[in-house]
Amino acid sequence: MFSFLDMVNHYLGYFNINVKLKSRIYTILGAFGDLYLFYISLRFLKNSYLKQGSLILLVAIVLLYFTICNFFYYFTKHQPWFDISPKLAKWLHIQEHPQETQVNSRMGSTVVPEARPNNIAANGLFDDSHLLPAKLEVTTSEQQNIDRLAAQMQREGLFRSDYDGMDDRKIYELLKVNDGKPIFAIGKDVLMPYFEMRRQGLSLVVYCGMNQAEVFPVGEIKRVGLQSVESLDLSRVKLYLASVTLVGGPYKQIGRAGVIEAPQAYTVRATVAYKKRA
Repeated sequence: MFSFLDMVNHYLGYFNINVKLKSRIYTILGAFGDLYLFYISLRFLKNSYLKQGSLILLVAIVLLYFTICNFFYYFTKHQPWFDISPKLAKWLHIQEHPQETQVNSRMGSTVVPEARPNNIAANGLFDDSHLLPAKLEVTTSEQQNIDRLAAQMQREGLFRSDYDGMDDRKIYELLKVNDGKPIFAIGKDVLMPYFEMRRQGLSLVVYCGMNQAEVFPVGEIKRVGLQSVESLDLSRVKLYLASVTLVGGPYKQIGRAGVIEAPQAYTVRATVAYKKRA
């Protein structure tokens, strides 16, 4: 059984599967493995191997308990009342686990982190009604440029990967309020120091850097709003790169015994402003 689970884990590593889906797969496979242990234990007991059968049955019952807890956690939004994982974590001093969302006694509202001030884009301000999200396609070399810029921005103090100074208790409270949506270490996003859009043949390529003197390609714009770049009539509409922000990176989410951190690559998000040509 364990060889089979190890083989499944090996092959799942070839696919880009999110942690929750992979955990669901493991939970289902673990349930089948537990049923097999129950079958083996009953066969031992039936053939008068009481010691071996009782030991295997005990292991199967313990695994059944954790399988049921996993089903609650990975397939529902509820935590079973008999789940002892938070208490074990607290007793072992692994991580402090809040039992309920703390409420500010004077304001009567859930505690949220203090927002960081947003910088105004160097490209100026645009009318929100003329802004559209842009979908970027990023190559391997462009991803390396993003990673290098993110590291340089952090060294220069343009952002901190400290979850806005929140500890795990406050992060847990915010996760519960936001229906478990992950919280990123850099916050919602960080404006890139310098960015521009260059027309290269039929392509629109986004460049970013610490300043105008040193810029790197970070992605090609494939869609603006709901339209592909190829379908846009650029002779009638003029496009401006309104903003480029750094997003992603390490994040935290709710785990079995509290808050857990997971890695993720940084990427960029862009918005484009449009104006009809006269």
